[in-house]
Amino acid sequence: MSSTANPAQFEAWNGDSGHRWVATADAHDRMLAPVAEALLNAAAPDAGSRILDVGCGCGATTLAAAARTGETGTATGIDLSQPMLDVARQRAAAATSTTTSFVQGDAQTHAFGPDSVDLVISRFGTMFFSDPVTAFTNIATALRPGGRLHLATWRPLMDNDWLTVPGAALLRHTDPPALSTDGPGMFSQSDPDQVRSTLTSAGFRDIGLEAQDVSFDLGPDVDDALAYVLGTGLGRALLATIPEGQAKDAAVADVREVLRDHESDRGIRLRGSVWLVSAAKP
Repeated sequence: MSSTANPAQFEAWNGDSGHRWVATADAHDRMLAPVAEALLNAAAPDAGSRILDVGCGCGATTLAAAARTGETGTATGIDLSQPMLDVARQRAAAATSTTTSFVQGDAQTHAFGPDSVDLVISRFGTMFFSDPVTAFTNIATALRPGGRLHLATWRPLMDNDWLTVPGAALLRHTDPPALSTDGPGMFSQSDPDQVRSTLTSAGFRDIGLEAQDVSFDLGPDVDDALAYVLGTGLGRALLATIPEGQAKDAAVADVREVLRDHESDRGIRLRGSVWLVSAAKP
């Protein structure tokens, strides 16, 4: 693969974080399916479009994009994580998709073919760049003039009940973590002014952000939803600060109870909120 400007992220997504995600890839993609649908509806790829999916992970959005662009189009996914790309390639083979391909690389430094794609998409794949302006400037080299960029990024933590509801239960037993929008991280693109500034500096124009609320399916029952939320990065981080034994058992029991309050015949569902970001290359 090409060189990486994100060695810490490379190690994480080829190590513990990547393997954890792969182990529950279907659950992640089920939960994030409404975001993928909203992203692709906004991007509206034309038949025959050449699409680049940045931070494609296990390939769900790449395959969905390929389906929308038809037999004459192509969809290429790029990601740092070899374990996740292994799943993506297995999924493509199972779907007998001949218009998708996957590349291990860092979008911040990868040598993209100039003007080689019509559309760039990303579902939460651009939040961990060490230098976002440099990364988006590099991504722009892949876009043809007039090509479009469409991203889904998280809105602030307090707009995401799927995190704050179980998180509040855990915080009865520990102190809140320090969260910052500075530097790589889940909420690094939650500030719309910061997103606009970054994309403008990278040479994009016609930048827009639309708030989109979605209903996240955390699992068919309380046990599945509990395993999912406690397995997220934020859930694991909070749980790790609580001593083993009765204290941790009590914290888990509290999370279970708040999730039970949201149980229905459709499973456990909680609101999430994202930005749908759009921009164009001059």
